[in-house]
Amino acid sequence: MGGPEIMVEQMSAALRTIAAWRVAPEAEAVCPLCGAKGLTISDHSARPHAEWYRLVCRECGLDQMLGVPLGAAVPGGDG
Repeated sequence: MGGPEIMVEQMSAALRTIAAWRVAPEAEAVCPLCGAKGLTISDHSARPHAEWYRLVCRECGLDQMLGVPLGAAVPGGDG
């Protein structure tokens, strides 16, 4: 890693891209930085604590892990 990085301004777009990929992983993802098709997303999650995704774009050089913390379990809840 060491190329361009997703900054706060692009985080919403990156999270939308990840959400769309989770629904349809076979669809071609678009880079949230440069807009190029062919973004590679891989799931490196450590559930139930956090979701971690690696985003790689050959076009602009993006290679970044994004962590999405998950909410704490509620005592006495159903999971």
